[in-house]
Amino acid sequence: MSIPNLLQSMCADLPDVDLNAIRKARGFGLGETSRTSFASFFVSSIGVAESMQALSAEEIITLHLLHQTGEVNVAFFERLYGSAAQSGRHYHGTYTQQYKVTFDAVKKNLVRRGLLIMAEVNLRGDTVQLERWRFALPPEFVPYLPALLPVVTNAERGETSDTTVRKKLLQLIGGGPAFPNDHVKLEIKNGTIHLDGQPLSAARLQDWQVRAWWLSLNITNCSVPASLSPTRATLKLLDNLSPDEWARPASLDPALKIYCFGGKVLPAEKILHQGWELGLFSRLKADSAFVYRPTPIQDSTDSAAPQPDSVSGIESNPKADSVNIDLRLIPTHSLKLLNALTHLTVKNNILQATPSPIKLGRATPQERNSPLSLWLAKNIPAFRKALDAVNEKWGKTILHENLLIARVRDLNLRVQLERDLGQNAIVISDEFIAFPSEFRSSVEKVLRKTGFVTKTVKP
Repeated sequence: MSIPNLLQSMCADLPDVDLNAIRKARGFGLGETSRTSFASFFVSSIGVAESMQALSAEEIITLHLLHQTGEVNVAFFERLYGSAAQSGRHYHGTYTQQYKVTFDAVKKNLVRRGLLIMAEVNLRGDTVQLERWRFALPPEFVPYLPALLPVVTNAERGETSDTTVRKKLLQLIGGGPAFPNDHVKLEIKNGTIHLDGQPLSAARLQDWQVRAWWLSLNITNCSVPASLSPTRATLKLLDNLSPDEWARPASLDPALKIYCFGGKVLPAEKILHQGWELGLFSRLKADSAFVYRPTPIQDSTDSAAPQPDSVSGIESNPKADSVNIDLRLIPTHSLKLLNALTHLTVKNNILQATPSPIKLGRATPQERNSPLSLWLAKNIPAFRKALDAVNEKWGKTILHENLLIARVRDLNLRVQLERDLGQNAIVISDEFIAFPSEFRSSVEKVLRKTGFVTKTVKP
């Protein structure tokens, strides 16, 4: 059921004693909030901030998670208020016996404060009333939620470790695994670096880092609804930090207990340190202890940036048509850009890049005119020639993949082919048409029926 429907159901069915408690907590006048108008007043800003200020730190964290989760049942709040069941032991009581104390706490501390919607829904099969209650946080209340984490403000960049990522990249020239359980392939296919079977990109590399992080902590994903793994929870908790904000590990521990309820919860210090070793986080020493934040994404396609005199990790040779790449030094964002612009090969355990007109033609203008691309054009004549050719033809030439071109001089045959191909026929000139390669058999069938012979010209 949608949140607006839950709200309408609550306003129609909630007992007067509960509605009056909400009116008092939010500061609604009795005369101005009849049941018919109560829904509009409930999602207004009246009294929301004041009610939020009365929440405990754990309640604030739980409401943040509830906002990310959506509609929940009463079992969701076991992470906050507990239940009659004991941790680690199988509970033999009924659903009502297990969650009655939880329900009472939710109703008293959150519903009657006017912060949660609570309504009974219809469910298939035999269920008790407690199973049918649903709870939700109105999206209108989210801006009033107190901060999820206390932060440390510091404009310094901090330090980032790239040791594990470097070990991964060195696999391209014969290096070993980046960590013991690393079975994801990094290889070069047709001049392009592929990670796990797909072209290397910032998103794919980060997916590998997160997976490596999860494996290195030796944890399993939790099966409790709405609960997250420690790695995913940490990313979500730190996701909204501003560029100059950092988080202390100790401030994450209470949030992880709620976000990861039902699973193994490691100390935040260990989780963050492991993520830092994999390059996912930057860290900074503050008051003799480290604070952390997600590593900023570096972009080498900023055309407004000054053209560098040299690029770390790239050795140029003006007399050759390639550059050598030192995988121990090259910034990862520069390698990703080279992957999008150049043809990459390994010779004598050295990664080399040569200009690729095809990749340059597919690249965005920002990639082609990036400081790195302009540096290559300035220092390597072959790159300059390829880039000038692509820029000259940009917007004038359209490249297609998986097309076949047929030369048809007979007018009747041309009409027959165009009729059979329909919108799949592309007229190039009076003699030439193009069509998708998957229609080759259809074209050859028409030729055979009309008595013509197919002559194939290979490039």
